[in-house]
Amino acid sequence: MRQDHRGVITAAAALVMSAWSGSAQAQEASDWAFHGFADISSKNDYVTPRGLVVTTSGATVQVLDGVVFVSPGGVAFSAGTWSDINPGFSRADGNTTAFNEIDFFAGISANIAPKLEAGAQYVVFVSGQPQNAFKNEHNLEFSLKYHDGDKDAPLTINPYAKFFWAFSSKSSTVVLGKTGRTFDVELGAVPTYTGGGFTISAPTWVTVGPKTYWGAKDNPLAVEGQNFGVASTGLKIAAPFNTIKGSSVYLQAQYYHLINDNLVTAKALLNDGDHKRDHVVFGSGLSMGF
Repeated sequence: MRQDHRGVITAAAALVMSAWSGSAQAQEASDWAFHGFADISSKNDYVTPRGLVVTTSGATVQVLDGVVFVSPGGVAFSAGTWSDINPGFSRADGNTTAFNEIDFFAGISANIAPKLEAGAQYVVFVSGQPQNAFKNEHNLEFSLKYHDGDKDAPLTINPYAKFFWAFSSKSSTVVLGKTGRTFDVELGAVPTYTGGGFTISAPTWVTVGPKTYWGAKDNPLAVEGQNFGVASTGLKIAAPFNTIKGSSVYLQAQYYHLINDNLVTAKALLNDGDHKRDHVVFGSGLSMGF
């Protein structure tokens, strides 16, 4: 069976970008500000925020990089890339190269009310070559994030909502679903504690949407399924890495429960018949920014 992508910028990557744009907005400087960020991580498996288990054979290395420009009024413009490399990939699953995918993104975000941030991001998913496992997928994601707590509050909840619109594609972002002109919604929170020189967060979310997002009516392998996609929760511990200014190291574990039957089928198709609904991803990484 061929290796099939269907990825998006990981939750950790999104948090890195949000952190830098958020801190830039808080400056309220009189001039434009410029920030850069990067994140490199190693994980046992690759699972997308929408619950697609892309790889389980070999490790995965994920690299994020980008820039943020912040206007004097606090509007942040960001752009960058995210890529996934799968050393030890399985040819039995249809892989032909370790380079799995690269995503390009550009976005804008700003506070629309005290502590409430709105954002929009364009993302295109591109398959690694020469694997060419899927057609380019063009997506828009709209977000609302509430930054609760005072500036120095040690504990915050950080609830959010994201509307993911796969507006143009000849492939499904979750393999068996509708190809293009479809959507899902991610509802979640990132409870975070900061103190003692480290940060602990627990990224938690659930995805919902039309049944056809996960299982298209014209796909013979799909079933009617459910309106829910995946439920996920995890734990991430980060601490400053003093050797490199503006950097931190982290350890994380993220648990995924595949609610939707079509996600289970897709997992089995991409990973030599593995059809377990529960999946845990372990990882470590280095984040940098200026």
